[in-house]
Amino acid sequence: MDDPIIVKTCSVPDGGRGWLVVDDLVDTGATAKIVRDILPHAHIAAIYAKPSGKDMVDTFMTEVSQDTWIVFPWEEDV
Repeated sequence: MDDPIIVKTCSVPDGGRGWLVVDDLVDTGATAKIVRDILPHAHIAAIYAKPSGKDMVDTFMTEVSQDTWIVFPWEEDV
């Protein structure tokens, strides 16, 4: 797996306290870890969480197995 590339970062007072960051899926937790490093006090939420990454988010809606492949509507051919 390639390391994530940060295209643009932010500088937020108070480490993101009061911020909500939402992602559709936390898989390995690599992206959430980067967000956590940049915004240590933000609340990170995901719709779906896999076991390898779920500890990197504060809230998730549904846990799925690590080998589950989720196809989102915007990824489907129309």
